[in-house]
Amino acid sequence: MHDFLNPKSMVTPGMAGALVMFLSNAVCFQFPELAPRWAALLLSFALGGFVIAAAKLRYLPAAGYWLINSLIIFAVAAGSAGVAAKSAGVASTGATAFADFLVPSAVAQSTTLNSAVMTKAQLQAQLESANARLAAQQQQLLEAQQQAANADALAKQAQAQHQALLAQQAEEGQKAKQAATQNANRFFKVW
Repeated sequence: MHDFLNPKSMVTPGMAGALVMFLSNAVCFQFPELAPRWAALLLSFALGGFVIAAAKLRYLPAAGYWLINSLIIFAVAAGSAGVAAKSAGVASTGATAFADFLVPSAVAQSTTLNSAVMTKAQLQAQLESANARLAAQQQQLLEAQQQAANADALAKQAQAQHQALLAQQAEEGQKAKQAATQNANRFFKVW
């Protein structure tokens, strides 16, 4: 009983719960498609697993301690989320308080009537700007197409030169064979 009722052992669930809330809040903020409660539960079990792995217990007691410790860590984390939500004046309970704490809701700014209504001149300026960007993009497209056509023409020219070179080499090889045959016949005449 001394191991459980001392200041050191009472700080451990609080620190573990704070760590779980810290990590699950960061993960769920970056990946909003994850449910905050499941992220916190998974992190609680992971942290509980690290603690049990360090203790090096047998399998059955380790599994029991792992389950209990992980649920305590989760309960501390969820409880701190509920306290934070209530202190902020949010009137929600249970899982919604936990979710609201992890993933805060977005609030739109109020607009005034003057800034919400655009004048005809502003709309005309935006239209002209968009048309200018479109014209520049069309010009870039035409330049790219011209460069592609030039590159294609150069490639065809290089291919034709390559074919002509191969034909010339074949012809020179044929002439060399004929010359060698004629020279051989001149030197080794029948007696």
